[in-house]
Amino acid sequence: MMNAYKNVMKQIHASEEFKRKMQEEMMKYEKRSFMKKVRISVGSLVACAVIAVLAMVNINHETPIDLTDRIVADHSAPAASALVNIEGTITEVGEDGLSFTLDNGMEVVVTDKTKIGIDGPTAPPKEEQLFEPTFRVGNLIGGYTEDTSSNPVQAAAIYTNWNFEHPLR
Repeated sequence: MMNAYKNVMKQIHASEEFKRKMQEEMMKYEKRSFMKKVRISVGSLVACAVIAVLAMVNINHETPIDLTDRIVADHSAPAASALVNIEGTITEVGEDGLSFTLDNGMEVVVTDKTKIGIDGPTAPPKEEQLFEPTFRVGNLIGGYTEDTSSNPVQAAAIYTNWNFEHPLR
């Protein structure tokens, strides 16, 4: 670009001071343009590195945990309303896949003792329940804990784990 500028400036009849100032401005412009390209290149490299790290983290999880296997519908149990004090949308899921943070700030941990799904005589079959096999960002959660004051809370039951916008099944 600088060569083209010099050729044009040779053809223009202007003072040497004007030509010198224009040449300085062009040098500044080229330097800014070069730095912009460097920033874009470095940013792209960083983005690629982040994607590679995330891919490596996901590769380490051989098979995701399928929580729907733990749903047991007991149709002989008495019917009752379920108490819900864990509710919200998941905003972050822990690396273990069994802990998550809700949009209201509540941190929840699911353990082997956590009851999964809905049971009782009015419970729908496990295939029809609004429960996805894994917890993921954007899922709507409904559940119960015995101690709402602890942080994180330990879920006694998770009744609903569903993403209405992008369901997995």
